[in-house]
Amino acid sequence: YSDDNGQSWMQADVPVSLAITSVTFARPGEAWGTAHDGFLLHSGDNGATWEIKLSGSDVAKLSVVTLEAQIDVLRSAVDNATPETLEDAEWALDDGLFALEEATAAIDEGMTTPLLDVWFADENKGYALGAYGVFLRTDDGGETWAAHSNRLDNPDKYHLYTITRSSAGTLLIAGEAGTLLRSLDGGNQWERVESPYAGSFFGSIAASDGSLLIFGLRGNVFRSIDEGLSWLAVDTRDQRTLMSGTASEDGSVVLAGAAGVVLESSDAGTSFDAVPTEGNKVYSGVTFADDGSILLVGFGGVSAVARNSNE
Repeated sequence: YSDDNGQSWMQADVPVSLAITSVTFARPGEAWGTAHDGFLLHSGDNGATWEIKLSGSDVAKLSVVTLEAQIDVLRSAVDNATPETLEDAEWALDDGLFALEEATAAIDEGMTTPLLDVWFADENKGYALGAYGVFLRTDDGGETWAAHSNRLDNPDKYHLYTITRSSAGTLLIAGEAGTLLRSLDGGNQWERVESPYAGSFFGSIAASDGSLLIFGLRGNVFRSIDEGLSWLAVDTRDQRTLMSGTASEDGSVVLAGAAGVVLESSDAGTSFDAVPTEGNKVYSGVTFADDGSILLVGFGGVSAVARNSNE
């Protein structure tokens, strides 16, 4: 962590030695992080020290509770099925029982799949999501969490990489194999959105003009001006995979990713230009520094590059 605008860095006190996949602030001073093996981490001192809030075993226990309730519903569906619907109902029950068996085994063995993103709407309501469709929600500031995967239309358990909220309040989840899900009521109900692309989306951001951006494999970027219902391709003239992004209130957007790619937009993501970088680094995170530069993190550590608009 850095207290001087990224000029120097100190190693935080972290209770696990695992790849950390995302960090966010729920409010000033209070940070959350996701990690491999299903770990959810929390810091109450601006990231200097961290504690474990959930382990992989804890996530598995939350999944078991949800799956047990879901299986009760599926058994009832089999009991009440017609001859025409019986086979489908039995298949659904078999799938549910298999998922329960896996989740139960993971309680003792620990979940080996990563959590990939965490985001808080306010100081109380937050979400954590990850591989194989894991989706968790808290309504009490992270004191307790519940599995909400069953509320998503994600039958193939595709990885969920990112969640963001538009200025109008729409929540958007983007993930593997073109997975797009949105909620118009603060996360109580979710609907699947027709995807403009069958490849994976590794990031999503809300631009200052109210639009939403999704991006991922092979440099694909799409923009929506109707709360994620429809999407238009943005031609960035670059096919390098994009993994992270950030936006500011002045309409600036920066996307970054593999092979040293950094793309900058001054019109809320309508168009992009490449920012020169050295080497071939993979950037997994990006933000704006207070001095206006672009701060990048990933393989090879932390680096800063000048914005095109500042040159």
